Amino acid sequence: MKQTQKVTGNILLFYAHDIGDEIRLHEVRDKGLVPVHDVSQSLYFKDYHVPLAFRLLEKKGGETLERTDAVLNKMHHFGVVSFCYKIPFDASLDQLKQKVIEVKERYDKQSDVDARSILKQINPAVTRPHFYNLKNDYFAIHVNPIEGKLSADEFRELYGGKIASLLRLELLSLSEYQQDDILSAVTGYYGQDFIIIDAEAAFIYDDEYFEAMEFFESANVQQLELQYFDRMLDKKLNYFYQQAPHKIPLSAYIPLVGRRVELPATRLARLRVDISVITERLEHSIKMTGDAYYSKLYYMLVDKLSLREWRDSLNRKLDIISDLQRVHQSHLDTIHEDMLTLVIIILIALEVVLALF
Repeated sequence: MKQTQKVTGNILLFYAHDIGDEIRLHEVRDKGLVPVHDVSQSLYFKDYHVPLAFRLLEKKGGETLERTDAVLNKMHHFGVVSFCYKIPFDASLDQLKQKVIEVKERYDKQSDVDARSILKQINPAVTRPHFYNLKNDYFAIHVNPIEGKLSADEFRELYGGKIASLLRLELLSLSEYQQDDILSAVTGYYGQDFIIIDAEAAFIYDDEYFEAMEFFESANVQQLELQYFDRMLDKKLNYFYQQAPHKIPLSAYIPLVGRRVELPATRLARLRVDISVITERLEHSIKMTGDAYYSKLYYMLVDKLSLREWRDSLNRKLDIISDLQRVHQSHLDTIHEDMLTLVIIILIALEVVLALF
């Protein structure tokens, strides 16, 4: 095969926008706020808290039609909308790099337009809507195998440098060290296909790619939520450190009554529970038992997208909140005990005085 021979496939662009605290999916469906449809749930994803799939529409020639470029659009109950756009191509690997740059630049803006449009439609069903708190993206290059000419290994060996530059969208060739690092994160199933996973993109050399798409979409959403919660905890902890000493009402120090007063540390603790539940469900929404191929693919994504590092950072901050709550509550309990002791001493003194008189 000549260096200039063309390849065919699809550019797959994944976007996730955090648009609010919660999306009431049942309300979106029941009120018909957007055109929804049922998508068969992958065998590798658990069937609780299933996201709601919806269609993106456009007007052409006076008719309202479904967008052909938007192939996987979902709403998640924790306030996220995600999009996957598919753009076919027929080009050489050299031409493909420039095409991906142009397409990605266009859809970086288009995803904002689509997210704003969806938020406007489902606004009544969103708790604390906001456009947008945080945005995350990932892309994949799907190439149809060239049968009868090169094996998967030969294709990767011959075009490895171009693939590495393509995944980083670098116009110049990368160093051998960078190429080896990128190309080492590879997995395959039949021997005539492979997937290369990098931090911001993936390369799929396979006829089938829908299952892989769902893993990319899920990992992109996970990364978005972990980044969002990590950022939110930073803000909450900073606010707590600055404001907490001045926000405790005097009634909080009164025994019995004080336990019914909501304190800053209590609000942080409740937030800790909410975050823990969502992140736990996200992390364990994928079931990998018995499938070595997709297990490896998923854990490669976890590694390359630094999901464990984000989760560890989040857990450290959640532990700080737990410690703050314990210290805060212990301090109040000590004050309550001292006040009760003082009240008992006063009552005993009064009883002695009354007995004397």
